[in-house]
Amino acid sequence: MQIMGTILKFFNDLTGNYLLALLLIALAVKIILIPLGIKQQKGMQKQARLKPKEMAIRNKYKGRTDQPTMQKMNQEIQALYQSEGYSPLSGCLPMIVQLPILFILYNTIINPLKNMIGYSADTITGITTYLKEIGLTLTGRGDIELIAGIKNNFDGVISYLETNNISTANVTLDTLPNFDMFGIDNFLADVPTFTSWLILVPILNLAVAFASQFITKKFTYQPMQQQQQGIGMKVMMLILPFITFFVALRVPAAIGIYWLFTSLLSTLQTLILYKAMPLPKFTEEDYKAAERELKQSNKSYYSSGNARDMYNEKSSYLEDDDDTDMPLPGDDDDDESDDMPSASYTAPSKPKENVNKKKHK
Repeated sequence: MQIMGTILKFFNDLTGNYLLALLLIALAVKIILIPLGIKQQKGMQKQARLKPKEMAIRNKYKGRTDQPTMQKMNQEIQALYQSEGYSPLSGCLPMIVQLPILFILYNTIINPLKNMIGYSADTITGITTYLKEIGLTLTGRGDIELIAGIKNNFDGVISYLETNNISTANVTLDTLPNFDMFGIDNFLADVPTFTSWLILVPILNLAVAFASQFITKKFTYQPMQQQQQGIGMKVMMLILPFITFFVALRVPAAIGIYWLFTSLLSTLQTLILYKAMPLPKFTEEDYKAAERELKQSNKSYYSSGNARDMYNEKSSYLEDDDDTDMPLPGDDDDDESDDMPSASYTAPSKPKENVNKKKHK
């Protein structure tokens, strides 16, 4: 947290504008993560090259939706991925790495007094207590909401801290970040409402989320299972931008603006990587060739000894079972078992008589 706060403070001191500091830190995070973006694009290229073969496998089972068939189809597709050295989970790595960074940045932005300026926990608690005593309503969304109260009641804050023997180190007006914008005091620290200009922040996040979805779908590879997605997945993709809208409506505007910068930079990165590392395109003949290759490989498999050996092994197994289960005479435990012929008993053979009659004729 402190490291990210130090970086944010550096950008704020460098530009003298907290909004530009948010943009620069979003850009810095994107630059740090660009190797993961390149790796993800390479993974999409590799998966796109397998599309004709994957489609051939899906067409092989087309029209059959029973569970065993679908399971077998998925097994063949996974075997194809494995043979080509592709892992579907590789595309999740950038998202997994970004999540902890996002949480750290969120905590840094909503707690600038602690993470950027270095106020102690006792100092923040003392300021909070004083502002509540003079009638200010605090929501507990981080120490970012204390900044306006400190600016408007600075002398009272200092007096309260000194009276209660609480450190006033770094508590100066010069060290406080400037959250004013467009002539509105504390613009970036306030939470948007439907009756203020801040509502533009959630609306812009909603618009950018929809635009980003469209561009991502157009300029990145979409796996076959996503192209065949049902109504449930489509509804979820429609709902996600509205989730972004409502989250931006519940947090300080600085968070919503940072997320807006991140979304715009991510979309720009998608376009740049698409131009630098384009996805392969295929013709109808490429798909037909993949189907012929699949049929040939299946034919080679069955014409070889593999399938025959599997059949013989299974048949041998069944024959062994039949021999084991066949009842033998004399195995009964009845009292009359002593009167029955034993398994070694051989009945008289009549064919010899028939042979003798034939010779006599």
